[in-house]
Amino acid sequence: MRFFLKSIFINLTSLALVSFLFPGLSYGGDVKILLLASLVFSVINFFIKPIIKLFLLPINLITLGMLGWLTGVLCLLILTIIVPQIELKPFQFNGANFAGFIIPSFYFTALLSLIGASFLISGIYNFLSWLTKK
Repeated sequence: MRFFLKSIFINLTSLALVSFLFPGLSYGGDVKILLLASLVFSVINFFIKPIIKLFLLPINLITLGMLGWLTGVLCLLILTIIVPQIELKPFQFNGANFAGFIIPSFYFTALLSLIGASFLISGIYNFLSWLTKK
């Protein structure tokens, strides 16, 4: 039970951070929706993610694990289907210039927003679980 509550809290924090940092993911600003989404996402990661990994095992074996990120993307897609207030939308990245490094402007489609949000959620979740590990 403690592990599940910790997972809900970490999912809540990672979803909130990604929706704040990444314009392709939004939840409408309601904390109840964010709490519901983190609960549903924890259930998806606990019960459905192992089944998805099992179905994608042949693809991961053929590609030597290069498509392991696909499970996270599918879990986030399931979350957006179950909780329709969580939206993944296309957006225009205007580019950036920092100390001579130039990142050109880029259009994120809905699929690229899904993949980008999945990577960010996974990275923040793994970092926060590492921080809270005993």
